[in-house]
Amino acid sequence: MEIKHNNYRGFTFIELLVSLTAILTLVAAGISNYGSLFAQQALIQKTEHLYHFLRLAQTQAIKDNAQIYVHFCQDTNPDIWKMAMSNSSAADSCSLNGNNKVEQLTDGQNLFATINFGSNPASYKPMRFHANPGNVTLSNSNGDTLKVIQSSMRLRVCSPGSAQLGYNQC
Repeated sequence: MEIKHNNYRGFTFIELLVSLTAILTLVAAGISNYGSLFAQQALIQKTEHLYHFLRLAQTQAIKDNAQIYVHFCQDTNPDIWKMAMSNSSAADSCSLNGNNKVEQLTDGQNLFATINFGSNPASYKPMRFHANPGNVTLSNSNGDTLKVIQSSMRLRVCSPGSAQLGYNQC
């Protein structure tokens, strides 16, 4: 009498279900961290954009041999901010008409700003170390915060509270 051995090759249904459950758990954990990563990258990108916008204003002041102003203005939504570069100290409310360059700073949903340049707009004179001191704090919906600080001597990006997102503490 001959004994037949069934040599099935493959996975059982239980093995497939366990593998699928493990994969789905890992994907779910990754997706929740992925949204946080997008918020952090958006904050870093806008902070760097603001830093370079202010640096451009400094360069433009030297190039034109004239004082350059950076105006920060709220749109109809108080959480939406725009920034504009101009050679005029008076900005036309939120329309910012006549300014050389207008950029969106925050969207009011994921990024928020606190502007602290006093009653005057940020300004740069053609001579070195002649800038109106102040700062702009940008934060995202996750609570991450970065600050761009303009002193009379330099412009820098830092993190209030503790070092985060690759920036030193202020």
